[in-house]
Amino acid sequence: ATKAMTQVFAFAGGAMAPTLGREDAAGAARASTSKPSSSKPSYVLARRLAYPFRSAQVGDVVAFTHPQDEARVLIRRVSAIEGDELVDAANASVYVVPNAHCWVTSDADADEPKVRFEDSRTFGPIALNSIEWRVMYSFESAVNHGA
Repeated sequence: ATKAMTQVFAFAGGAMAPTLGREDAAGAARASTSKPSSSKPSYVLARRLAYPFRSAQVGDVVAFTHPQDEARVLIRRVSAIEGDELVDAANASVYVVPNAHCWVTSDADADEPKVRFEDSRTFGPIALNSIEWRVMYSFESAVNHGA
């Protein structure tokens, strides 16, 4: 079976704001409940990654199946890859990302520290081979590609 090399994903909520989508207070408020937002969706065009030949790198915005709910796809930024050290200042501890894994985070948390979206801080590191898509482009509709 032939696999498509690109795919369009719809998403709603503020997890990747201001980088992607609409930043809306309603989406941010729902984020802490872990329920998908009902705000008007935005879209991303993503290209399939050919792991292990091309895997996600730090800074990439990626799409992957939620590790605890296969019916959901999350879009997050890769913030660390295997061997990188993450420092938890609150607990004075260091975490090393395991081999063949990466750490993904939402962009919105940097601006809104009291709101937490689901990411590796919730479910832990993600296997690199589970990250199937790298986001290349975002748009709001078939006719509105932004300014």
